Amino acid sequence: MTHEEQPKAAVAELAWTPLTFRIANIVGAVLAIALAATILLASGDFAFRVRDLPGPAFFPVVIGVALLACSVAWLVLAIIGRLRPDDDTEPPPDRQALLRAGAALAVVGVSAFVLQPLGYPLTVAIAVTVLVLLARGRLRAAIPTGVGFAVASFLLVTTALGVQLPTGVLRPLLVGLL
Repeated sequence: MTHEEQPKAAVAELAWTPLTFRIANIVGAVLAIALAATILLASGDFAFRVRDLPGPAFFPVVIGVALLACSVAWLVLAIIGRLRPDDDTEPPPDRQALLRAGAALAVVGVSAFVLQPLGYPLTVAIAVTVLVLLARGRLRAAIPTGVGFAVASFLLVTTALGVQLPTGVLRPLLVGLL
């Protein structure tokens, strides 16, 4: 067996058992519920409305509530055993995939805490760049993706929707735009 064939053979041996699949879904649903709760708690520091417009907490609350509803449904389906594994389309993750998933969750979690001091544009640019790299994207694609998404979403939300987002350390540079 060549070096290139070994990982394929190791992946082919991985298979879900009904119990491990159920446990993985329950753990995933509980983690998603915890993430939704964290989003909702963190959005409590921001105003839900500013004058008659949605405030900076509006979208996190909408996302948090939607994530919470979907996660609770996922948990219920996992507990009652309505979810079945399909090893042909989705084998269990290997160690490297689990590490990348954990790192992605850490990036999102850290982003929530540095959003205020760093500001939305810088936080999102860094987070999206790192997430693209974790998804095995190339650096030359990750940086423009992160910066482009940060700039486009910041301008869309602040100008078209009139929602204030934290500007953080970039505030002196963004004062003329807002």
